[in-house]
Amino acid sequence: MVTSLSGCAPEPYSHFYSGRVDAAKDPKVIIPNEEPKLFRGSDKEKDALAMAENGYVMVGYSAFNAGNVDNKGAIAQAKKVHASIILIYSEYVNTVSGVMPFTQPDTRTSTSSLSGNVYGPRGDMATYSGTATTTTYGSKTTYIPFSVNRYDYLATYWAKLKPLLLGVRVRDLTPETRNEIQSNKGVRVAIVVKDSPAFRSDILKGDVLRRIGETEIYDAKSFGNTVQKYEGQNVFITIYRNGKLLKKQVQINKGS
Repeated sequence: MVTSLSGCAPEPYSHFYSGRVDAAKDPKVIIPNEEPKLFRGSDKEKDALAMAENGYVMVGYSAFNAGNVDNKGAIAQAKKVHASIILIYSEYVNTVSGVMPFTQPDTRTSTSSLSGNVYGPRGDMATYSGTATTTTYGSKTTYIPFSVNRYDYLATYWAKLKPLLLGVRVRDLTPETRNEIQSNKGVRVAIVVKDSPAFRSDILKGDVLRRIGETEIYDAKSFGNTVQKYEGQNVFITIYRNGKLLKKQVQINKGS
Protein backbone atom coordinates (compact mmCIF):
# COMPACT_ATOMS: atom_id res chain seq x y z
CA MET A 1 0.00 0.00 0.00
CA VAL A 2 2.81 2.44 0.88
CA THR A 3 4.54 1.68 -2.42
CA SER A 4 1.32 2.36 -4.29
CA LEU A 5 0.75 5.70 -2.56
CA SER A 6 4.30 6.94 -3.08
CA GLY A 7 4.11 5.98 -6.74
CA CYS A 8 1.30 8.48 -7.25
CA ALA A 9 3.41 11.46 -6.09
CA PRO A 10 5.38 13.52 -8.66
CA GLU A 11 9.14 12.99 -8.88
CA PRO A 12 10.40 15.79 -6.54
CA TYR A 13 13.69 16.66 -8.27
CA SER A 14 11.82 17.36 -11.50
CA HIS A 15 8.61 18.76 -9.97
CA PHE A 16 10.42 21.32 -7.77
CA TYR A 17 13.11 22.34 -10.29
CA SER A 18 13.89 26.05 -10.82
CA GLY A 19 16.03 26.96 -13.82
CA ARG A 20 18.60 29.77 -13.99
CA VAL A 21 20.45 29.10 -17.27
CA ASP A 22 19.16 27.37 -20.39
CA ALA A 23 22.26 25.31 -21.14
CA ALA A 24 20.90 24.14 -24.48
CA LYS A 25 20.73 27.74 -25.75
CA ASP A 26 23.76 29.26 -24.00
CA PRO A 27 26.79 29.23 -26.33
CA LYS A 28 29.18 29.43 -23.36
CA VAL A 29 28.06 26.04 -21.96
CA ILE A 30 29.65 22.71 -22.90
CA ILE A 31 26.92 20.08 -23.44
CA PRO A 32 28.17 16.90 -21.69
CA ASN A 33 28.33 13.51 -23.38
CA GLU A 34 28.87 11.54 -20.17
CA GLU A 35 26.59 10.50 -17.31
CA PRO A 36 26.17 13.31 -14.72
CA LYS A 37 28.25 12.87 -11.57
CA LEU A 38 26.55 13.22 -8.18
CA PHE A 39 28.34 14.41 -5.05
CA ARG A 40 27.21 15.03 -1.48
CA GLY A 41 27.71 18.72 -0.69
CA SER A 42 28.80 20.06 2.72
CA ASP A 43 28.79 23.89 2.71
CA LYS A 44 26.55 25.52 0.09
CA GLU A 45 28.46 28.81 -0.19
CA LYS A 46 31.94 27.27 -0.20
CA ASP A 47 30.85 24.59 -2.68
CA ALA A 48 29.34 27.21 -5.03
CA LEU A 49 32.55 29.25 -4.91
CA ALA A 50 34.66 26.17 -5.65
CA MET A 51 32.45 25.21 -8.59
CA ALA A 52 32.67 28.74 -10.06
CA GLU A 53 36.45 28.79 -9.62
CA ASN A 54 36.65 25.50 -11.53
CA GLY A 55 34.73 26.96 -14.46
CA TYR A 56 31.19 25.76 -13.79
CA VAL A 57 27.89 27.65 -13.81
CA MET A 58 24.76 26.68 -11.89
CA VAL A 59 22.00 26.02 -14.41
CA GLY A 60 19.30 25.41 -11.79
CA TYR A 61 18.32 23.80 -8.51
CA SER A 62 15.65 21.63 -6.85
CA ALA A 63 14.46 22.40 -3.30
CA PHE A 64 11.76 20.49 -1.39
CA ASN A 65 10.84 18.77 1.89
CA ALA A 66 10.22 15.02 1.85
CA GLY A 67 10.95 11.67 3.44
CA ASN A 68 13.61 9.36 2.04
CA VAL A 69 14.14 10.15 -1.66
CA ASP A 70 15.96 8.16 -4.32
CA ASN A 71 18.76 10.26 -5.88
CA LYS A 72 18.15 8.66 -9.28
CA GLY A 73 15.62 11.44 -9.85
CA ALA A 74 18.36 14.06 -9.50
CA ILE A 75 20.48 12.32 -12.13
CA ALA A 76 17.51 12.15 -14.51
CA GLN A 77 16.85 15.88 -14.01
CA ALA A 78 20.54 16.70 -14.59
CA LYS A 79 20.35 14.96 -17.97
CA LYS A 80 17.30 17.05 -18.91
CA VAL A 81 19.07 20.35 -18.18
CA HIS A 82 22.49 19.27 -19.59
CA ALA A 83 24.28 19.45 -16.22
CA SER A 84 27.48 17.47 -15.71
CA ILE A 85 27.66 17.70 -11.89
CA ILE A 86 24.99 17.55 -9.17
CA LEU A 87 25.56 18.60 -5.56
CA ILE A 88 23.05 17.11 -3.10
CA TYR A 89 22.27 18.51 0.36
CA SER A 90 19.82 17.14 2.94
CA GLU A 91 19.05 18.29 6.47
CA TYR A 92 16.84 16.46 8.98
CA VAL A 93 13.75 18.50 9.97
CA ASN A 94 11.41 16.30 12.04
CA THR A 95 9.68 12.95 12.34
CA VAL A 96 6.01 12.64 11.40
CA SER A 97 4.08 9.85 13.18
CA GLY A 98 0.48 8.70 13.06
CA VAL A 99 -1.82 5.92 11.94
CA MET A 100 -3.07 5.09 8.46
CA PRO A 101 -6.51 3.47 7.98
CA PHE A 102 -6.49 0.39 5.75
CA THR A 103 -9.97 -0.87 4.79
CA GLN A 104 -10.54 -4.34 3.34
CA PRO A 105 -13.71 -6.22 2.29
CA ASP A 106 -15.13 -8.37 5.11
CA THR A 107 -17.44 -11.12 3.79
CA ARG A 108 -18.88 -13.62 6.29
CA THR A 109 -20.85 -16.81 5.60
CA SER A 110 -22.84 -18.73 8.21
CA THR A 111 -24.59 -22.14 7.93
CA SER A 112 -27.46 -23.31 10.10
CA SER A 113 -29.15 -26.73 10.33
CA LEU A 114 -32.91 -27.07 9.85
CA SER A 115 -35.06 -30.08 10.91
CA GLY A 116 -38.65 -30.76 12.03
CA ASN A 117 -41.99 -32.37 11.32
CA VAL A 118 -44.74 -31.32 8.94
CA TYR A 119 -48.35 -32.45 9.60
CA GLY A 120 -50.95 -32.86 6.92
CA PRO A 121 -54.73 -32.21 7.12
CA ARG A 122 -55.51 -35.91 7.77
CA GLY A 123 -53.03 -36.19 10.64
CA ASP A 124 -50.27 -37.69 8.55
CA MET A 125 -46.73 -36.51 9.28
CA ALA A 126 -43.52 -35.92 7.31
CA THR A 127 -40.04 -35.25 8.64
CA TYR A 128 -37.60 -32.82 7.03
CA SER A 129 -33.94 -31.84 7.62
CA GLY A 130 -31.35 -29.70 5.81
CA THR A 131 -29.02 -26.66 6.00
CA ALA A 132 -29.38 -22.93 5.26
CA THR A 133 -26.48 -20.65 4.22
CA THR A 134 -26.46 -16.91 4.95
CA THR A 135 -23.85 -14.44 3.52
CA THR A 136 -23.28 -10.92 4.88
CA TYR A 137 -21.15 -8.29 3.12
CA GLY A 138 -19.21 -5.56 4.97
CA SER A 139 -15.78 -4.06 5.47
CA LYS A 140 -13.05 -4.12 8.10
CA THR A 141 -10.68 -1.23 8.85
CA THR A 142 -7.24 -1.78 10.35
CA TYR A 143 -5.17 1.17 11.64
CA ILE A 144 -1.49 0.84 10.74
CA PRO A 145 1.02 2.98 12.69
CA PHE A 146 3.72 4.83 10.71
CA SER A 147 6.73 7.05 11.42
CA VAL A 148 8.50 9.03 8.66
CA ASN A 149 11.66 11.16 8.95
CA ARG A 150 11.37 14.42 6.97
CA TYR A 151 14.31 16.25 5.37
CA ASP A 152 14.92 19.53 3.56
CA TYR A 153 16.54 18.62 0.23
CA LEU A 154 18.57 20.82 -2.12
CA ALA A 155 20.14 19.73 -5.41
CA THR A 156 22.21 22.18 -7.45
CA TYR A 157 22.98 21.39 -11.10
CA TRP A 158 26.24 22.61 -12.69
CA ALA A 159 27.40 22.81 -16.30
CA LYS A 160 30.97 23.29 -17.50
CA LEU A 161 31.71 26.55 -19.29
CA LYS A 162 33.91 26.96 -22.32
CA PRO A 163 37.15 28.89 -21.62
CA LEU A 164 36.26 32.47 -20.70
CA LEU A 165 37.98 35.42 -22.38
CA LEU A 166 39.57 36.70 -19.17
CA GLY A 167 38.34 34.25 -16.54
CA VAL A 168 36.93 36.49 -13.82
CA ARG A 169 33.51 37.34 -12.51
CA VAL A 170 33.14 40.90 -11.25
CA ARG A 171 30.80 43.12 -9.25
CA ASP A 172 30.08 46.82 -9.34
CA LEU A 173 31.87 48.87 -6.70
CA THR A 174 30.19 49.46 -3.34
CA PRO A 175 30.22 52.93 -1.76
CA GLU A 176 32.83 51.66 0.72
CA THR A 177 35.16 50.56 -2.11
CA ARG A 178 34.72 53.88 -3.93
CA ASN A 179 35.82 55.68 -0.77
CA GLU A 180 38.74 53.29 -0.37
CA ILE A 181 40.14 53.82 -3.87
CA GLN A 182 38.91 57.43 -4.13
CA SER A 183 37.27 56.75 -7.48
CA ASN A 184 33.92 55.76 -8.98
CA LYS A 185 35.60 53.76 -11.75
CA GLY A 186 36.36 50.06 -11.69
CA VAL A 187 34.93 46.65 -10.79
CA ARG A 188 35.73 44.30 -7.91
CA VAL A 189 36.91 40.76 -8.77
CA ALA A 190 34.56 38.26 -7.11
CA ILE A 191 35.85 35.01 -8.65
CA VAL A 192 38.97 34.00 -10.57
CA VAL A 193 38.57 30.84 -12.65
CA LYS A 194 41.47 28.42 -12.33
CA ASP A 195 43.87 28.14 -15.29
CA SER A 196 42.29 31.19 -16.97
CA PRO A 197 44.26 34.16 -18.38
CA ALA A 198 43.53 36.14 -15.20
CA PHE A 199 44.62 33.21 -13.00
CA ARG A 200 47.90 32.77 -14.88
CA SER A 201 48.61 36.52 -14.62
CA ASP A 202 48.08 36.52 -10.82
CA ILE A 203 44.93 38.60 -10.75
CA LEU A 204 43.34 37.84 -7.37
CA LYS A 205 39.90 37.79 -5.83
CA GLY A 206 39.29 41.22 -4.28
CA ASP A 207 41.38 43.16 -6.81
CA VAL A 208 39.75 46.22 -8.35
CA LEU A 209 40.14 46.30 -12.14
CA ARG A 210 40.57 49.91 -13.27
CA ARG A 211 41.71 49.74 -16.87
CA ILE A 212 42.16 47.18 -19.68
CA GLY A 213 44.65 48.35 -22.26
CA GLU A 214 43.82 52.01 -22.83
CA THR A 215 40.16 51.68 -21.84
CA GLU A 216 38.88 52.68 -18.42
CA ILE A 217 36.42 50.40 -16.63
CA TYR A 218 33.33 52.10 -15.17
CA ASP A 219 31.10 49.18 -14.14
CA ALA A 220 30.37 45.51 -14.84
CA LYS A 221 28.70 46.28 -18.18
CA SER A 222 31.62 48.32 -19.50
CA PHE A 223 34.00 45.65 -18.22
CA GLY A 224 32.29 42.97 -20.34
CA ASN A 225 32.33 45.17 -23.43
CA THR A 226 35.99 46.04 -22.93
CA VAL A 227 37.07 42.41 -22.53
CA GLN A 228 35.36 41.61 -25.83
CA LYS A 229 37.10 44.61 -27.42
CA TYR A 230 40.53 43.16 -26.57
CA GLU A 231 39.60 39.56 -27.38
CA GLY A 232 42.67 37.52 -28.40
CA GLN A 233 45.11 40.36 -27.57
CA ASN A 234 48.01 40.67 -25.16
CA VAL A 235 47.26 43.70 -22.98
CA PHE A 236 48.13 45.33 -19.66
CA ILE A 237 45.39 45.41 -17.02
CA THR A 238 45.64 48.06 -14.33
CA ILE A 239 44.43 46.89 -10.91
CA TYR A 240 44.13 48.40 -7.46
CA ARG A 241 45.40 46.17 -4.64
CA ASN A 242 46.27 47.06 -1.02
CA GLY A 243 46.45 50.78 -1.70
CA LYS A 244 48.62 50.46 -4.81
CA LEU A 245 48.05 50.52 -8.56
CA LEU A 246 49.62 47.54 -10.34
CA LYS A 247 49.83 46.45 -13.96
CA LYS A 248 49.41 42.83 -15.05
CA GLN A 249 50.17 41.65 -18.57
CA VAL A 250 47.42 39.29 -19.75
CA GLN A 251 46.88 37.27 -22.90
CA ILE A 252 43.11 37.39 -23.33
CA ASN A 253 41.55 34.32 -24.87
CA LYS A 254 40.05 34.36 -28.33
CA GLY A 255 36.32 33.64 -28.25
CA SER A 256 34.79 30.71 -30.12
